Amino acid sequence: MAVPEEIRKVERPVNTIVLDHGGNGIYRYAVLERTGCRRVGGSNRPVTGGTIGHIIDMKFVPCTAAPVSMSTVELKDYADAALIDSLGQDILQELCSVYDYKDALRIYCLAGLKVCYHGEPYKRLHLRYETSFFSEWYPSLAMSKNSICAFLNGIGSTYSRITAFMREHVRKSATGQDIIIDGTLKSDESCVNSLSHYSRKARTKGTRDITVLYAYGASDREPVCSKVYGGNVIDAVSFEDFLREMGLEYGIVLTDKGFPHSKVSEVYSKRPKLHYLSPLKRSDRRIEEHRLHDYDSMPAGDRDRDLLAKKVAVKGKNGGISYYLYSFYDRARASKEEADWFRHNKGKGFSNAELEDRKEKFGTVVFESDIDKDPMEIYRLYDSRWLVEEFFHYYKEEDDFDDTRVHLDASVYGSEFISFIASLLTARLVNRFDSLGLFKTASYKDIMTDLAQAKKIKAGEGDDKWLYVRLPEGIQDELRLLGLMEKKTEKAKGKPGRPKKEAVPIGPKRGRGRPLGSKNKPKTDAQNET
Repeated sequence: MAVPEEIRKVERPVNTIVLDHGGNGIYRYAVLERTGCRRVGGSNRPVTGGTIGHIIDMKFVPCTAAPVSMSTVELKDYADAALIDSLGQDILQELCSVYDYKDALRIYCLAGLKVCYHGEPYKRLHLRYETSFFSEWYPSLAMSKNSICAFLNGIGSTYSRITAFMREHVRKSATGQDIIIDGTLKSDESCVNSLSHYSRKARTKGTRDITVLYAYGASDREPVCSKVYGGNVIDAVSFEDFLREMGLEYGIVLTDKGFPHSKVSEVYSKRPKLHYLSPLKRSDRRIEEHRLHDYDSMPAGDRDRDLLAKKVAVKGKNGGISYYLYSFYDRARASKEEADWFRHNKGKGFSNAELEDRKEKFGTVVFESDIDKDPMEIYRLYDSRWLVEEFFHYYKEEDDFDDTRVHLDASVYGSEFISFIASLLTARLVNRFDSLGLFKTASYKDIMTDLAQAKKIKAGEGDDKWLYVRLPEGIQDELRLLGLMEKKTEKAKGKPGRPKKEAVPIGPKRGRGRPLGSKNKPKTDAQNET
């Protein structure tokens, strides 16, 4: 399209041309620079460079800066990402040992973003990635909705790598500590994958589920490994498969009543270094047979805990000890269970015989185990089970992993692998906050909200220095405690009170009393008149 003459006559830099893009926008007439020429067919042909400005309202307007829509983000979330990255470098190295480096970075960043942004769906993680410091440390990662969906499917499709990572993590973290194994149900209403089924809780939940089995370290309070099963697979059936695939061969396994030893005894017979501690149902016939409610000792436990205990060694058919039974009565737990029974049965039919039978069982727990220990040590192991319940609380409530939100089997495996890495990072955050005493004044959600406010902004155009935005003093104190901000430089304390002034010399000091010879000094005329 020919450029009008009046436009071509507008004053502009030399060695430039005007190009008409058409339309009626303000950028219709672009000014392009000539960068040189080249020899084509025996003649010189000019070479056109980039756009250096536009003709707007009959004036040349140079291009001084890129449009905001094409500029990089210069205000990003820092503190939460920085803390997570400082705690997860060893996890990234483990991922790199199994996956391609770029794939390992994507897994690591996806998990970190899921921890930073509570309940954020995968389709919005691209925006979160661009506005977080993860994009500064690990740039140019594909984080669009379609690329993430394809990536999750790819992770699940290469399932052997997930198993390789889990086994390596078990080897590094599970040795030398007691392992708590438990399962949780996650809603999955997909009609595509084969894992979604109605579980044992279908009557109360009203949804189809998948089962996620977790192993949890009682000492370091971190998840050790996990695996996904169908919602209709009971815990005892998946138990042997879980131990075999994850390579759990050492330690004491604490389970709940969903893992009765009678159904998984072969699992332990194949693993002589793996021991068990399993609670019995209160209706188990062995309780009455060995009179386990007739306690014979009062362990000296915690100051605020009143316990009664009994230990029985059960002999096998060959005359040797087959296993041990440990029975406990906790007075505080009994009071709570009795109060709960009264609250739930008010207004219903009352039976004194039922109440008396219940009273004998309130606050009691009986364990079967193949290890010979002091009863108080056994009870402390059992008491550590609350750690896994607290872990599942953070897993479902704080990280919002209560729903899969994906459909294909491979995508479910991939998504749950990301969730495992994220839950491992969350556990480390919880341990860090707890060790610093932050939970005394704030909850996990409160602390993460404070960290989300700690953003950094670039100091100026062309300057790579990032500075904190202005923060309240309380958040700054948290950042200093977490090592994310430099500590204040304290001024040297001086002596209390007003500082002494230096004496100004005015001559020799006058002695005390009347000057010598003042009595014989002659008086002046004015003194004589008076």
